[in-house]
Amino acid sequence: HYYITNNLRLVNDMKGTEAPNNWLIACEKEGVNQAHSSDPKCRAIFYARTTSAALSALGCFLVLFIIIVYKKYTRFTQRLIMYLLLPTFVISAASVYPNIDDISIPCEVAAFFMNWGTLSQRLIILCIVVHLLVFTFNQTRPKCLELLFHVVTWGLSFCFSIIPIPGHHYGSAGVWCWIKGVTHYEDELRLGCFYIWVWCCVSIEIVCFTIVVVRVRRLLRRFQGMSSSNPEVEETKRRFKKYIYPLMLYPLVNFILAIPVTANRIQNWVNEGHPVFGLFLCHSIVYPLWGFCNAMMYFMNKETLLQLHPYNVWEGIISWRRSSSQKRQISSASNDQAPDIDFAYAGGAVTNPSALHSATMDSESDME
Repeated sequence: HYYITNNLRLVNDMKGTEAPNNWLIACEKEGVNQAHSSDPKCRAIFYARTTSAALSALGCFLVLFIIIVYKKYTRFTQRLIMYLLLPTFVISAASVYPNIDDISIPCEVAAFFMNWGTLSQRLIILCIVVHLLVFTFNQTRPKCLELLFHVVTWGLSFCFSIIPIPGHHYGSAGVWCWIKGVTHYEDELRLGCFYIWVWCCVSIEIVCFTIVVVRVRRLLRRFQGMSSSNPEVEETKRRFKKYIYPLMLYPLVNFILAIPVTANRIQNWVNEGHPVFGLFLCHSIVYPLWGFCNAMMYFMNKETLLQLHPYNVWEGIISWRRSSSQKRQISSASNDQAPDIDFAYAGGAVTNPSALHSATMDSESDME
């Protein structure tokens, strides 16, 4: 057996073939020199990951730019998108950094932000689904809902991301930095600090999706039997068709993008030491691409897309600077400050003052 094994290995070396995991070992050894690696598979994964991360960072920047310049952050749903873009941008930045070795402090930092960003992103997607669920049933938002979103999203993700720090369990995990997975305890850390919570969020999202879709269809079916001259019915139908379904694209697309990432991780766990290059390549392309996909969904609206025109951007910047200077003049001229009225869903102009106290969805601009 020993003689046959060594001869087969010699024949494979003469043919130029490599063991299944040689390309992954080469990527780990190359570290920061992955772009100039002698292994073509390593170079392909590096360029795929960096290209996707660059596109994602650009998409995050454009969306944040539009939200800030045009002051869309006064609307609750626009703030939810801003919260989603923050961990997405962090994932993009961490994906560019190549692993150097198991004890590299920069790699451990990148691994921490990779785990924190992914958990935060998944939790914010869950918050968006809860927002949709609340809107489809009550068309109201509790005053403490946004604060609850902050506590759940940033608190849980941070707590579970600091657990692997003691013992230096963050480090090289293939072609990127994450929980290393060298020991059985590190495999348990991956489950307890990442996979269990991610797929719990996905399961809850699927249930909430189903409830929202069933609820909206029932409402639209009930509205069909009502008189078309009723303005309230027509306005509700238009809101549901225009705002509910597009906002549901964010959780749906993020769920689809998570499938190849999870498939690669499961394959690495089940068949350790025999990575599949195709799964690693899909993982490297899809994982940092969330920001780009979110930007594509955000600019599906023609009006929003037109806001990227240079003339409109310049006018928006001038208007933003003018309003900022006016606010500074008003605040300096008067010590009286208007109370914060962000209790309602409605952003921008509010036609019904009582809606501010009842938190009623009185303006469609908040669901834009």
